[in-house]
Amino acid sequence: MRNGKLVKCKPKFNPFTKSLMMNTAGFPDFVAFRNKGSNYEVIGVEVKSNGWLDKDEKEKCHWLLENRIFSRILIAKKGKKRGEIEYIDFEKKYNNL
Repeated sequence: MRNGKLVKCKPKFNPFTKSLMMNTAGFPDFVAFRNKGSNYEVIGVEVKSNGWLDKDEKEKCHWLLENRIFSRILIAKKGKKRGEIEYIDFEKKYNNL
């Protein structure tokens, strides 16, 4: 995965129902932009209920950060209270890989 390339996601068309199908294999789940004066910080957000990424997702995150696609990647997971969301910085959690 480290020698991969960034490929544009194309929508899929179903000819039988004549409608567009959503791509469900997007990574990361959300993209956020933060205004930092004259620049923007681009943040990828991956949602995991337990907060752990598998091997492929870790490799994708490392590649996206190394190639400066994202400034940082956050992992969103369930909090202790109902409706609470905790955000974990990917680099702080997996800095030794």
